[in-house]
Amino acid sequence: MRVLPLVVVLGGLLSACAPPPDAASATVDDMSIALLKDFNGDNAQVDAQPLSDWLLLHVDEKDGFTLADINADDVADMPYDGGDDGAPDFSKQRGIAVTHRVVGTLEQHTAIVPEADQSFADPTYQTWSRTINAGDAVSFVTGTDMGTANFIEKSGAFGVTIPYNLGKDYRWITLDIDGTSTDTLIFRSYELAPGWSTDHKNGLVYGWTVELWVPDPNGDLIWYNASWCELVTAVDGIVDDDYVVQSIISGTLDYMDGTAAHATGADAQ
Repeated sequence: MRVLPLVVVLGGLLSACAPPPDAASATVDDMSIALLKDFNGDNAQVDAQPLSDWLLLHVDEKDGFTLADINADDVADMPYDGGDDGAPDFSKQRGIAVTHRVVGTLEQHTAIVPEADQSFADPTYQTWSRTINAGDAVSFVTGTDMGTANFIEKSGAFGVTIPYNLGKDYRWITLDIDGTSTDTLIFRSYELAPGWSTDHKNGLVYGWTVELWVPDPNGDLIWYNASWCELVTAVDGIVDDDYVVQSIISGTLDYMDGTAAHATGADAQ
């Protein structure tokens, strides 16, 4: 398990009418932003196909990379209450993508999604309490969409704890993988309001994430995570941005591997 610095702890926290990206010309930035924006619309499945094709070719090239910025229109259909922090300042966002092969089948990973306690994903989750607020656990694993509400308390260095509320929704789609129609999942999460430590020096101001599972014909499950967030930490201005980006990538990989260990039962051994 990787050692998680403060920025990792904070970083691991997270219109249907638009034309879908063309597989031949779209960048991974275009594909990711389109999937985030179109998640609930008719284009979501069309958006996911070129991203799936891209992942099958490029997943092993690097673990993570930065993404182009999103804007208010891209997240307009997701609830967010900035409270005293006000509306999101999109000039302060970080967009980061992570690609990773994980152990376990799609069925194994799907089976644990409805669990009420999701803290298995990473030791830094003191609390991850999940409530299903759309759909139900039984029909979800057989192909019905599901929405969840999540209360999370994430711990970090120097006794810092960040509490926040997260919506996370799961949608079934069908991809063409090597000529075979394959059912899989896209999922999108959104912070409902800023989450701050008690001293207000560390926080997740806002965060939006879209993810895709691609079953590889060779048996692996490819996991793609694209997130955009504003983080505030006590080490801002002390460490350089490259370190922050790599720390967020490392924390996301830990989250993926921890989830895979639980899905396959390895964490119980």
